Amino acid sequence: MALAKIFVLSVGSLLWSGFVVGAMAGAAPRSEIRFAISALFPPYESRDAQGQLVGLNIELGNALCAQLDVRCTWVDQVFDRSIDALERRRFDAIMGMASTPQRRQLVDFTDDLYPLTTHLVARKYSGLLPTVRALKGKRVGVLTGSNREAFALAQWAPAGVIIKSFWLNDQLIRSLVAGDIDATLQGTAEIRQALLDTQQGQDFDFAGPPVTGQQMGTAVAIGVRKSDRQLHSDLNRALEQLKQSGEHQRILQGYQQQEPDVASTEDTDELQYYPSDLELPFSEAVRVGNTLYLSSISGVDANRNLVKGGTGAQMKQVMNTLRDLLERHQSSLDRVVKCTLMLVDLEDLNLVDDLYLGYFARGRLPARSVLAVRRLPRGARVAIECMAVVEDHHGPVTVEPTH
Repeated sequence: MALAKIFVLSVGSLLWSGFVVGAMAGAAPRSEIRFAISALFPPYESRDAQGQLVGLNIELGNALCAQLDVRCTWVDQVFDRSIDALERRRFDAIMGMASTPQRRQLVDFTDDLYPLTTHLVARKYSGLLPTVRALKGKRVGVLTGSNREAFALAQWAPAGVIIKSFWLNDQLIRSLVAGDIDATLQGTAEIRQALLDTQQGQDFDFAGPPVTGQQMGTAVAIGVRKSDRQLHSDLNRALEQLKQSGEHQRILQGYQQQEPDVASTEDTDELQYYPSDLELPFSEAVRVGNTLYLSSISGVDANRNLVKGGTGAQMKQVMNTLRDLLERHQSSLDRVVKCTLMLVDLEDLNLVDDLYLGYFARGRLPARSVLAVRRLPRGARVAIECMAVVEDHHGPVTVEPTH
């Protein structure tokens, strides 16, 4: 049922069992929330042997409904048509959808339910990594309408990666096992249950570090119509109450998965190589144990063009690139151990130092060397090379959905 418009009254909002309702004369309190799901994606949402809905998103939705003292109604829906069906009011909200910039243009999202990550999965010893250089000419399977499809089509397809879209994950998995595709882009928990932890998945593994990109978003939330501000507000309040009570964390703990050890082109636990997406004759980083060694960084943009504005502008670009690179490899500026700063003109050192210090917390400055060099590639004025400690991801980490 559609919500009546909400009007602000001087006497304040009306409450019913903790659920804010329309203050318009004659407006009835909401008695149910209709959540859309696609029950094909264990462990997030699926049906058990008795046909009952089970999974993380189901538990979270039921907990939210209980908090609001309303009934949960589940609408099993083809995922890639969910937003259109939401606008047609077939249901009230979409449960467990990755909040991406593209989707936020169409619907509003609640606060995050849980973070998400994505990995490439391929046959063991295939040598594949989630870079355009490694995947050029290869066939990568994704689910139709998913955030991973959007990412792959935008970032990989233009560089020669062949993207194959599938309506069902079962179809995708069968194609991967049969060799009809070379790899798939999926969430850790989902692909573990669908393939890696099964007998037919023994020849497959995660290939490379987590894949990140704007098209995939960073978290999962509940999608609601932009016009349904009251439901948006009520779901956020209920979610915050679940977090404060500890119920939210209790539910998540039952579904937490271990982050996989990052596979490299060599079958070794000692050295892990991370090539750049660009055609460069070196890796952007090499990891040994929990130590990350980064190649030198200069003040160039994503197209490898030197930024304009001289030494100061280049140094800002250097430090922003360093920060992003560390985060991509599960580290941060707070975990940098040592840096080597290279300058064409040592007269620029004071300017560079002022900018450099702004990126590190007081009392956590890494060791540093400064080198005067005659020239740097592309006419750069400054470059930096650092090593850092990687955060330990061998224990439980976040869960991530298919969509």
